[in-house]
Amino acid sequence: MNDNQAEHDYLAGLLELFSDDPDRARVVSGLVPRDSFSGDTARDVYDSVCGALAAEQKPTMSDLVAQPRYMACKDLIVDLIFRSRSCRFGYSLGVDRYGWQIRSAWKRRLVADAASDLQAAVNDPEASSADIVAATKAVQDAASNVENAERMDTLMDAVDEWSRMTETPVVSTGFSPVDRLGGGGLPVGGLFVVAAPPSVGKSALALQLVLGALEFDQGLNVVWCLGEMRKEALARRAICHWSTRGTMHKVTMSSADQRTDLARGAGYNLAAAVGDRLSLVNPPLTIQKIEQAVIEKKARVVVIDYVQLVELDGAHDRRAEIDGIVKRLRRLSLEHEVATVCVSNIAKGVSGDTRIGAIGKESSELDFAADILLLGVPDQDEDQNGLRHVRWACKKNRHGPCEDIVTTFDGRLQTFTDAQTSRDAAFDDWGAM
Repeated sequence: MNDNQAEHDYLAGLLELFSDDPDRARVVSGLVPRDSFSGDTARDVYDSVCGALAAEQKPTMSDLVAQPRYMACKDLIVDLIFRSRSCRFGYSLGVDRYGWQIRSAWKRRLVADAASDLQAAVNDPEASSADIVAATKAVQDAASNVENAERMDTLMDAVDEWSRMTETPVVSTGFSPVDRLGGGGLPVGGLFVVAAPPSVGKSALALQLVLGALEFDQGLNVVWCLGEMRKEALARRAICHWSTRGTMHKVTMSSADQRTDLARGAGYNLAAAVGDRLSLVNPPLTIQKIEQAVIEKKARVVVIDYVQLVELDGAHDRRAEIDGIVKRLRRLSLEHEVATVCVSNIAKGVSGDTRIGAIGKESSELDFAADILLLGVPDQDEDQNGLRHVRWACKKNRHGPCEDIVTTFDGRLQTFTDAQTSRDAAFDDWGAM
């Protein structure tokens, strides 16, 4: 949350309390000093509300309009009132948290300003020792006022976030069978697990979901963690799948291997459309490298391909290592608000009837931590066109019913389609996104 957003959320909550609960509004108005607001307009809103609260026991909008600074900030007041009315009580519940954020950001700015003044004094040949000492003391005083302790959240904060959230945040992939499971897409803050035996297409499905999401949202950033797949191999698969979208000529894996003109054209098209919005983390994979990439790229989606190849320092045995990795990925998803797609190998003897808790290889932690877990169950043989049916058994879904997905996998094009929809119709839908 940036400073400006926190200020607007705080002021919206203050306006919400203005006539409903003026006593609490007076308490709330004392949470932050006037100087902590970063803009003059926000200060004018604050002054107008505080002035009306001080003048009247039970203030009304007429008292607010009568304030000297009202006309200078009228537009912002109207915007804030309109915003809060669309989400009644959402801002007043969280106003203490917004006030703490504004005050903390202001105190950090004071430290930065004091440090800048000290640097200027040190660089000034005419500055005396007393000037430098005074500037140093100003830095120390500002730093001593910084709030280092984290504010403890309350139930009011939880209800505040719930009330302002119109729906569970998701990242749409454009592949409707998967999007339906997650209530519209990959769940943000959760783990979407794709588990299957080798050569079923679990990495291909993850790549298809990511490319669909990148096409659907031009502002989306994704981090892909390469466990054992080479960059060239990832590019080849991505080019083949991307060629199935829109009006391009379809490029097979064989054509991509031969670097044909059609393959190169699809590759350039893919690079132009996705650009640097899909970043790669190279092996060896560690939680630290993954988290750093997510923060640096401000990613909304991260793909771990695959979980069993991530390393964790300090683990005593393999099971403890996988358990620790899954817990850290769960925390990363929540803290950084990303949708995490975990590609996973499966334990020996797993079939479509295997119960949750016995699917993930080397640990059951991933099964229990998953928000959605799909287990790929392929047909034994391909048909005469090289297509294979794969049923993705939904073993777990926190967001709705566990509905299996029946797909057709074209390995030549690295593309899954809904088996209940014709292949051409499925591609038409993607091209229209």
